[in-house]
Amino acid sequence: MSRSTFLRAASTTVAVAASATLLAACGGEANADGDPATTTAGTPSASPTGGSAAASAASATPNSGTPSAAAEAFTVTHIGGPTTILEVAGARFLIDPTFDQPKKYKSGLEKTQPPAFGTDGIGRIDAVLLSHDQHDDNLDDAGRELLKKVPVVLSTPGAHKRLGDHVTGMASWTSTELRTPKGTVKVTAVPALHGPDGVDRGEDGEVTGFVLSGQGVPTTYISGDNASVKVAKEVGDRVKREIGPVDTAVVFAGAARTPAILDNAPLTLTSQNAALVAKDLDPRKVVAVHTDSWNIYSEDMASLVKAFQDQGIAGKLVDMRPDGTPANLA
Repeated sequence: MSRSTFLRAASTTVAVAASATLLAACGGEANADGDPATTTAGTPSASPTGGSAAASAASATPNSGTPSAAAEAFTVTHIGGPTTILEVAGARFLIDPTFDQPKKYKSGLEKTQPPAFGTDGIGRIDAVLLSHDQHDDNLDDAGRELLKKVPVVLSTPGAHKRLGDHVTGMASWTSTELRTPKGTVKVTAVPALHGPDGVDRGEDGEVTGFVLSGQGVPTTYISGDNASVKVAKEVGDRVKREIGPVDTAVVFAGAARTPAILDNAPLTLTSQNAALVAKDLDPRKVVAVHTDSWNIYSEDMASLVKAFQDQGIAGKLVDMRPDGTPANLA
């Protein structure tokens, strides 16, 4: 099966056309309008890393256009762990694909719950937003196979080096666009810190967050495996200044810990810190993921709910179970 590739033009536009064969392989169909999604990028000031699948970055400054408005349809589906589908402006984004059944990994991680459904049940996926590839709880074996069938995979520069040219590596604050018949979604890579403030874990800790924005697109912050309130605040301040208010935050919580790394320090947001991030960002809605299905999560949804209650923002938290049921956030 041939896969789609980016085509670079002199105008710095890059496009990807997902074939019917490719969409069928991912378990889906062409979108209702009959046209595949495409990605484009504006004049680059720095380029994401990539080979034949590289997208030129837009300006290092993210979209400074109209603040986000309520989209015609904005749904979120939690499949388990960090794995989530966001559907907005006619585009379907898959975050951190993990579709294995429960098993133990050579890394020492263990998956404790099955996903809500397998890769045959996800439907059409226009792009994968991969926070990082180094750890099984963010990209497992089935997820790695799925990446080969998705037309666009956006991740870190290191992920491009390890996984190949079908992955576009994006430096922080570079952007690319996904065009659909219903609009254009701008994807901006943003900083994330996979551990305590002041700690550099090198390649093993390289991780990215993302921001989705555009006309008619609710500005959405996706934290990735970020553990730092400070980093999230810096991202939020810049997004508010240059794009507009954050409508929705997808926050990776769970306070992931492993004795082998930093003496069991939290590698993702604790419940308390997730609530602090949400209070500072002040989004309309918060979708919390990364609290279930793996043995390294030391805090669960119950502790997260309590932390949000303590901060007086419980009403922002979406009741999102990892059962594959779509929730409408519009």
